[in-house]
Amino acid sequence: MPASSNEPLSLLQRASEQLEYSQLLDTAVSPSNQSSIHRLLYVTAFAISTLSYSRVKERATRKPFNPMLGETFELVREDRGFRFIAEKVCHRPVRMACQAESENWTFVQAPMPTQKFWGKSAELITEGRVRVACHSTGDRFAWTPATCFLRNIIAGEKYVEPVGTMTVTNEANGEHAIVTFKNKGMFSGRSEDVVVQAKDRFGDDLPLGLAGKWTQSLSITENGHPTQEIWHTEELPPDVSKHYGFTTFAASLNEITTLEKGKIPPTDSRLRPDQRKVEENEFDGAEMLKARLEEAQRRKRKEMEQEGREWEPRWFRKVEGAGVDGGED
Repeated sequence: MPASSNEPLSLLQRASEQLEYSQLLDTAVSPSNQSSIHRLLYVTAFAISTLSYSRVKERATRKPFNPMLGETFELVREDRGFRFIAEKVCHRPVRMACQAESENWTFVQAPMPTQKFWGKSAELITEGRVRVACHSTGDRFAWTPATCFLRNIIAGEKYVEPVGTMTVTNEANGEHAIVTFKNKGMFSGRSEDVVVQAKDRFGDDLPLGLAGKWTQSLSITENGHPTQEIWHTEELPPDVSKHYGFTTFAASLNEITTLEKGKIPPTDSRLRPDQRKVEENEFDGAEMLKARLEEAQRRKRKEMEQEGREWEPRWFRKVEGAGVDGGED
C-alpha cells in the first residue's frame, strides 16, 4: 500500500492508544472502590473506551504503519503514572506484544490483527486477550477485544463500528460482564449504543450494569436505570478532521521529549523515517523510504530463512500455556 494510505502512527502506537483512559483502571483499584462488581464495571468501561478512538470517522480513511520486525515503541506518562512498551515479535502473521505498568495495575496483550473482506465491508479482528492485573486486590481481568467492521470501503462515508458482544471476566472470582453493541440495521448508519450486564460467577444477572455510547460516555445502571456517569470522551482538538482524526492523546505519540532525545532506541516507531515524512506531509519522500525499508526487511528475512534462523524478540518471550484455558494468549 502507498504511504499516502497511512496515518503517521504505527500499529505499536495504535496499541498504546488503549491506555488513553487509563484513569478508569486507577479508579477501579482505588481504596474507595471496595465492591468487586464496581471494579469489574470500571475495568469493563476501560475495555469499551479503547474503541473510542474510532469515533472520529477520519481514522477509518487511513491505516497505521505496519511495523518492521523488531520495531518498538515506548511511552512513559509520568502524569498518568504508567509506562508502556511494545514490540513487533512476528511478521507472518503480524503479531505484537505490549505491556503497561503502573503502581497499582499491569496491562498485557499480544495482539494479532487480521481482516476479512465482505464486499462493501471489512471485518477487523484482534486475536490475543487483554489482561489486567490489579496489584492490591488480586483481581485478574481478561477479555478479547470486540470485533469491528469498517463500513463503506468501496463507496460512501467510511466508518468503524464494533459489533456483537464482548465479555470481560474477573478470573479471580468468576464474575463477568457481557458487553452488547446494539445493531441499528444496514441502512441506519453507525451504531453507537452499548449496554453491559454484570453477572455473578454462576452466570446469574446482577442489578448493576452500564449503558451509554462507546463514542461518548458510559454510566453505571441499577436495574436498568442510570445512576452515575463514570466515563466520557475528552474534547477533540480543533480541526481534527485535518489532522488524521487524532485525539490529543494520539497526536502526542510521535513526540520525542527533551529527556528522551538521543536516548530512545533506534527501533522506536518515532524514529521511523517514512512515518515521519508522512507526518510532515512529504509523501513522495515517504514512499521512497517506505519501499527501501520494506525491501531491506525482505532481504533480511530471506537471509534468515536460508540460514535456518528464526527471529528472536528483544523485550518479550513467548510463553506456551499462559492462558486461562491453557492456550497461547
